[in-house]
Amino acid sequence: MTDHASIKDTIEFMLKQFKPERYAYLVVSTVSFLLLLICIVLFIIENSMSAKNLGYVAGMVGSGGAISYTTSQLLRMWRDCIDILLQHIKEHA
Repeated sequence: MTDHASIKDTIEFMLKQFKPERYAYLVVSTVSFLLLLICIVLFIIENSMSAKNLGYVAGMVGSGGAISYTTSQLLRMWRDCIDILLQHIKEHA
């Protein structure tokens, strides 16, 4: 029973340690998603291709990259926790 408690404590510790980082990534992802939506709407409203529209395209590409990076970091944190759990299961199987 102590093995289950220790693995639970380890995962809870990791989640608490990653909490500020997770929230930062979630905020960046949310802001980037809103920027992406704004750029898409403004790009659609403008009918002609101009230097202003190229800025919207750059905003879409940049915010898409930020969303990809922050999401990958969030998934990496969860993968680390799951790897610890799977390692524990393999050791006690």
